[in-house]
Amino acid sequence: MIHQVFCIDDDTTALLIYKMAIEKAAFASEVLTAANGQQALEYYAQLAALPPEEQTRYPRLIFLDLEMPVMSGWEFLQDFFEKYYAAFPETRVVVFSSTINPDEMQKVRQFSFVLDFIPKPLTREILKKLSERL
Repeated sequence: MIHQVFCIDDDTTALLIYKMAIEKAAFASEVLTAANGQQALEYYAQLAALPPEEQTRYPRLIFLDLEMPVMSGWEFLQDFFEKYYAAFPETRVVVFSSTINPDEMQKVRQFSFVLDFIPKPLTREILKKLSERL
């Protein structure tokens, strides 16, 4: 079981589905959420400001939507890589999208910490496959 999963999506229904599926599948013990990339980066900024010994408890897995207001998933990926990935190198991202665009799938491969690009919605089967890979 994963300790923490960080779900970043502007759709409150999607966040609820993530949380319910994760809990039902006993995939993680804690689910953190953010409504956009900016909120998620603020979380990492607060985490990075802690003393190093307190930074060890951070989400090792992020479920990320790409299309969000305020700050998109694309902007989050770039900013996270530039500002926080070195401090939190065990972080992996699974991109969830309503549409599977081959160009987006190719673009996401530039980030080595992205595990997969998966169509919404999150299902128990997807969680099972992810847990086998982690």
